[in-house]
Amino acid sequence: MTARPKRRDADPRSRMMLMLLAAGIALASGITFWLWQPAPPKKVVMSTGAPDGAYQLYASRYRDALARQGVTLELRPSSGAAENLQRLRDPKGEVQIAIVQSGLPEPGEDTSGLVSLGHLFYEPLWLFSRGDRPISSVTELLGKRIAIGAPGSGTRVVANAALHLYGLDKPPTLSLEIGGSAAAQALLEDAVDAAFFVGAPESPTIDRLLRDPNVKVASFHRADAFARRAPFLSKVSLPAGVIDPKIDLPDRDIVLVAPTAILLAREDLHPVIVDLLIDAAREVHGQGTLLNGPGVFPNTLPGEYETSDDAERFYRNGPGFLRRYLPLWTAVWVQRLLLIGLPLLAILGPLLRFAPAIWMWRIRRRIYRWNNDLKFVELDMLQGHGNPVDHLQLLKDIDLKLLHQRVPDAVSPELYVLRQHLRAVLAQLEKQIETDGRLPAG
Repeated sequence: MTARPKRRDADPRSRMMLMLLAAGIALASGITFWLWQPAPPKKVVMSTGAPDGAYQLYASRYRDALARQGVTLELRPSSGAAENLQRLRDPKGEVQIAIVQSGLPEPGEDTSGLVSLGHLFYEPLWLFSRGDRPISSVTELLGKRIAIGAPGSGTRVVANAALHLYGLDKPPTLSLEIGGSAAAQALLEDAVDAAFFVGAPESPTIDRLLRDPNVKVASFHRADAFARRAPFLSKVSLPAGVIDPKIDLPDRDIVLVAPTAILLAREDLHPVIVDLLIDAAREVHGQGTLLNGPGVFPNTLPGEYETSDDAERFYRNGPGFLRRYLPLWTAVWVQRLLLIGLPLLAILGPLLRFAPAIWMWRIRRRIYRWNNDLKFVELDMLQGHGNPVDHLQLLKDIDLKLLHQRVPDAVSPELYVLRQHLRAVLAQLEKQIETDGRLPAG
């Protein structure tokens, strides 16, 4: 029996084209997977501060701003900045955002995985005392009962730094770990002689004490020295009459030292939520306060924490193109569709260009294969090899396939020639079988 001829190999250029196409699809899929982000969450948890404090006040305004964009900001009150930081560092906790005071963490604490979204506002250190006149120097607190802030609060951190600087962090001075409204009430009831607070002038507790005639606020005349010894502090001033001009409150310029409040987040916070929070911070803090003019906050000045890359981008460029012209969730889904669509278009362009050539190659490949089968049968007929009945069945199968094969006009002549050749061989084969008396029934 004649050895069956080898079928023609595929066109090397077509094979290379298919390989490049497969590689391109794999590359586009990899890039899409790498860049792909899940949709932003509809709810985010934020740790704030005492219910009557500035952190809670500002966080409630962030909540309102995010609610307008369809995102729920759940607020979790806390004892203050130190507890907020602890919650953020808890890998099993739900808190993703918090306001934290500069100067935290204390040395040796691990803050990996946390990023800053910007400095928000000054929150000065206040020293209130009872008496007819304000304290002129921290050294006057020697032997006094002093409220230094609750455990877990930022007030306690800065107050301890101040007392340590002046050597007042040991007896006979008595430091009491109470803060917020409880410390204010203790001061008003003469349960303590003085109390430290850290908070914005707009804080309800600070405003209450500034207006009480039995309480005096100290001015830090050595503020420059204090800030130089504690670099996380800045010297700020509260001009006379700025709280309430009608009653000339305060009645003199007050010099204070102030850490800044930092909007801190976990580094995996969704970029869209980062944008919304900075937008809210600009809305809430951008107009200025009693301690600073417009445009100072929020900012990305260097501090204890690395600034988020997403925050840096937003401060530098603002919201993306889609966010400027589309509602938030429309922009999010358009961006996600583009993320998939652009790589696919990069692949579909060449694919659509070469698709006709690939289709043509596949059809010609079938014709070449059938042509090889026909040659095989014809050679066997000429040399008297093989089983004519098997050959007849093979040619009839090929003829049936050719009858139903759809081809473009460019290939029609080749298919026509093959069918004519096949019919001629088929006729000869049927004649040979009939002559030999082996023509199958039917």
